[in-house]
Amino acid sequence: MLAAVRRRLLPLPLAAFSAATNTSSNAAADPTVSYLISSCGLSPAAAARAAPSVRLASPDAVAQADAVLALLRRYGFSDADVSGTVRKFPIVLVSDPARTLRPKLDFLASVGIEPPLLPRLVSLSPIILHRSVQDHLAPLFASLREVLGNDARVVTALRNMPFVIRCQPKATLLRTLPLLRDVHGLTADEVSQLVALQPGVIMQGPDRINEIVRASRNIGVEPGSPMFIHVFNILSKLKASTLESKIALYLRLGFDMDSATQMMRRYPSSVAISEKKIEQMVAFLLGKAGLTRQDIVAYPTLLVRSLGAHSRRCTVLAALRKAGKRKGQLQLPVALVSSEERFLNVFVRPHVDELPDLLRAMNGEIPFDGFHGSQKEKPKQPRKKMSA
Repeated sequence: MLAAVRRRLLPLPLAAFSAATNTSSNAAADPTVSYLISSCGLSPAAAARAAPSVRLASPDAVAQADAVLALLRRYGFSDADVSGTVRKFPIVLVSDPARTLRPKLDFLASVGIEPPLLPRLVSLSPIILHRSVQDHLAPLFASLREVLGNDARVVTALRNMPFVIRCQPKATLLRTLPLLRDVHGLTADEVSQLVALQPGVIMQGPDRINEIVRASRNIGVEPGSPMFIHVFNILSKLKASTLESKIALYLRLGFDMDSATQMMRRYPSSVAISEKKIEQMVAFLLGKAGLTRQDIVAYPTLLVRSLGAHSRRCTVLAALRKAGKRKGQLQLPVALVSSEERFLNVFVRPHVDELPDLLRAMNGEIPFDGFHGSQKEKPKQPRKKMSA
């Protein structure tokens, strides 16, 4: 009985209570921990971990730390940016603001990196504040500028892949971009678009780049063609074995090789969909919806839409056909891939007064059993907001 009462009165385990008490006591006893909490926004635990790297035991040390924080804030650092920077790189507080930190911040600003990107880059990779402008930052930007064409494109690339800021200027990843340009013939603009579309591409080694280009050529998309960067983007995310498995699945589902590659050329994401979804979508489209494989090849975006959205739209079109409305006879694939707003404007809103069940169909309250079967209704429920 007494033990149960004690458990109710002391809900925290003794060890946890002691740890919390010790952390609070340390914060109060250690001026460095206290400063990290109050001035830098660190949690007590994070402050305790960072404190050994920065001892702020004297007024001069505190004054220097204050000067560092003031400098960061002049360059647009928010409280979260300051906290993130100090947590990852606490020795920034004991760095010389004028001689060590400001030259790096000035350089980044000089190439067009402004808040909020500048604080974001630094807070994600604060080590750059201790890298040499002459030996690291300037050569890094020169390499990127050479490939991407200008500072604006470099800034865009860094916005999408901030980790690059801490890479060595001659790193393998910086040999990837010239390979795309010099060997495979992409223009600086195309390389820039590719990097913006898929930043991780620059982490691919030369062998992997060549493998992706070969795979792209195998499906009929050459470097420099309008679809190349989109095909490259998707293929760069797939292992060679995964790509082979997806193509094999399409062949098992009755598509020939030409149809499979044609879908990839028109809509590269047709091989980025899970195999389970591909099987479900093809079964629905060929079965209940009554489409042909040629329809799917012509409109491969059919495969990435929601099965529920397809079913709801088919129910609407079936109701229109049953009512003898001409719009119900329009080309089904076009209706299924149209935007939500266009579908509502063309197929629902003009007829909703005459056919109020269209709203229920759009809300999934009437199941779709095929264009030649009966539409079995679910029990009526309160109307919901229309959705495609």
